[in-house]
Amino acid sequence: MKLKRILFFFLILFPFCIKAQDDTFTIIEKKTAKLTWTDTDSAKIMLEKLEELAASANEPELYARSINTRGVYYYSIADYGKALNHYTKAYQWAKKWNNTLYMGKVLNNIGACHIELNNLTKAAEYFTLALFSFRKAKDDFWELNATYNLANVNLKSKKWKTADSLYLLLEKKYLQSGKIAEAGYSNMSRGRIKHENKKYEEALALYQLAMSRIDTLNNKYIYAILLQNIAFSRYETKQYSKAIESVSASTQLTFIHKHPKMRLNNYELTANCYKKLNLKDSALLYLEKLIALKDTVFNDTKQAEFAKSETRFNTLLKENQIKLQEKLIKQKNNSIFWLISVLALVLGLITMLFWVYRSLRIAKSHLEISLVEKDALLREIHHRVKNNLQIVSSLLNMHVRKVKDPSSKKILEEGSERLLAMSLIHKNLYPHADLKSVSLDEYLANLSLQLFENYQLDQAHISLETQLEKVSVDIDKLIPIGLVVNELLSNAMKHAFEENATGKIYIRLFQEVPNYLILEVADNGKGISDDWQANIGNSLGMKLVKIFCDKLKTELLILNDAGTKVQLNIPIS
Repeated sequence: MKLKRILFFFLILFPFCIKAQDDTFTIIEKKTAKLTWTDTDSAKIMLEKLEELAASANEPELYARSINTRGVYYYSIADYGKALNHYTKAYQWAKKWNNTLYMGKVLNNIGACHIELNNLTKAAEYFTLALFSFRKAKDDFWELNATYNLANVNLKSKKWKTADSLYLLLEKKYLQSGKIAEAGYSNMSRGRIKHENKKYEEALALYQLAMSRIDTLNNKYIYAILLQNIAFSRYETKQYSKAIESVSASTQLTFIHKHPKMRLNNYELTANCYKKLNLKDSALLYLEKLIALKDTVFNDTKQAEFAKSETRFNTLLKENQIKLQEKLIKQKNNSIFWLISVLALVLGLITMLFWVYRSLRIAKSHLEISLVEKDALLREIHHRVKNNLQIVSSLLNMHVRKVKDPSSKKILEEGSERLLAMSLIHKNLYPHADLKSVSLDEYLANLSLQLFENYQLDQAHISLETQLEKVSVDIDKLIPIGLVVNELLSNAMKHAFEENATGKIYIRLFQEVPNYLILEVADNGKGISDDWQANIGNSLGMKLVKIFCDKLKTELLILNDAGTKVQLNIPIS
């Protein structure tokens, strides 16, 4: 990322660093460099003027600068193949111009293209050539630039020893020239190398040195990365509490700068730290944040890829339109070929529309196949998750039979029941045609019958009545609702009735008002004690009920009404 930013800095500012032979050309070149990253349509118009001026002057310098600027344009729209072709041509003209410094800058650009094309060996070759050119031109600024690029390529290639020596050299040169923050960046990169080689204490020392050199206010994003790196090294040295402090500070900075992919790593690391500290509730909270953010990042990434593809398509379309317009303008000078030019234009448009139509049909076909494959994969995942949960539940039951301590046995049995409730969700999911919306009434009916069988209640004494309206909900609501009902039914079956007593357990699901479901779990047993609110904190089951109700943003009412009655008002909009 740092390499790309430095390259962008170079691409924008390089026209200001070279001596122009033509004032008009230089003015247009500066405007083009500014527009390339902000307004590609306007930049394209300016590029046409640059090429006209270069052609009219017929000078190697103007040709080199014009073609290189065209390469910058293609780089800005992520068409790295065309950018590479133009930079290669620009280098040939720069050699004819015999300008060593400019040759180095173009070689630097070629190296950047090879990085984007994931050809790290080629990138290293061109950055090395650029470094030699800058040394020959005795330009310290660009020599440091090429050295930094070369160090980053070796880091990406996992050539740790070479990369470390280059960053060490850069640190010394930056300190000599008073560039303290840049020296900090070198320390940060060296810290990463030590971390990758499992020298975590050395990595932490280098990261601390980098923190002392990098200005926090002006480099918040870099500082966030540094804090994240420190957190990873502290995690590896089992400093879990300190790792949480560092990653929390990193997360605050990434919220300011909106870097969701960094926050994904932060949430995962935080969850792992809490897991190591045996703080399961906190670990679960960050795992839920991680899952929610993954969905957001996935959608944002797909939208960005679509926008990028659309930009490339529009650029190609505009280029074709410009070529057609130029052809028409030339043919208008000759009335004999006017009709031929019109027919050619119509034929070209029809061909292009047919091509677009055919491409869309092919793309639609591929998309439909991908959707079918995705649907099948999701079903298979749900099926396997169901099987795995049932296996884990069976393993727990095997342990239950061996456990003698009643309290431990009770905990394992409750865990097994919760796993079975979750497996039932996935069992209901994979046969469904629609994986996004699942029948809640069907699921609750199956869950209640399963619990009745598990608890082996005498149906002659205790009966179950269900009044369930047909309602479908998405899986994000189905899982917490199922776990809440599992806890409430389990409590009723275990505690509602005295031994050999008769009674009923009720489950009701209905919708009185739009966008709200009413879910009731009740019994006509002995009811709950008056001090139940004071003792609720001692019950893991009720703690889970409260957590899942908060997740559902649901109002929870517990009443003594000829027994115990628990009512949930669930928003479904």
